[in-house]
Amino acid sequence: MSETVSEMRLYSGEGERLYLTALEREAFLLSAKEESRENRLFCSVLHFTGCRPSEVLELSPSSISLSEQVIVVRTLKKRKLDKQGRVKQAQYRSIPVPEAVIDDLDLVFDLRRILKEHKNNTKPLWNMSRVTSWRMVKRVMTRANIKGKQATAKGLRHGFGIAMLSGEKPAPLNIVRDLMGHSDTSTTEIYLNATGAEKRKLVMQAWD
Repeated sequence: MSETVSEMRLYSGEGERLYLTALEREAFLLSAKEESRENRLFCSVLHFTGCRPSEVLELSPSSISLSEQVIVVRTLKKRKLDKQGRVKQAQYRSIPVPEAVIDDLDLVFDLRRILKEHKNNTKPLWNMSRVTSWRMVKRVMTRANIKGKQATAKGLRHGFGIAMLSGEKPAPLNIVRDLMGHSDTSTTEIYLNATGAEKRKLVMQAWD
């Protein structure tokens, strides 16, 4: 099994929702505006990529393609050894993001100059620990009045997966699998188990 059990669940053992709804994700972005520009941008990247905080913390100028408007992420939490017990090579995934996110990254971190000069282009963009990033995300959630077990970075990641599959034109499962760094689509299929407005939209599209 490529993902941990907790990663593959949309509900806790008590039936509590573990993902953010579209309205909660919108509130999260609005709340993030009260943070510093670096923290605000960190939250924006989490929101638009579905990455784990630890994956975003690894990003450097060389991870950002200004021309293609994509962010290249090293996938974490996959098995480090293959079936023969050999160390696997690092795996990366390319995630398209809105042009505004790329523009903000360029503005805040002066990416064009760094990439042009080829200096410090592999240095991480954010200088904070994972614990600090988790606390910051939790602070933004609290300010947005997002309460419950879904009020975490993982809840935001799950919300991204659902958003990719519940729009007017849902992305194919294999695309969402690649975007999220899953080993196979069986893991990605959990996002088809969304409830409420997301599930209704998915069902109603069949009758349009």
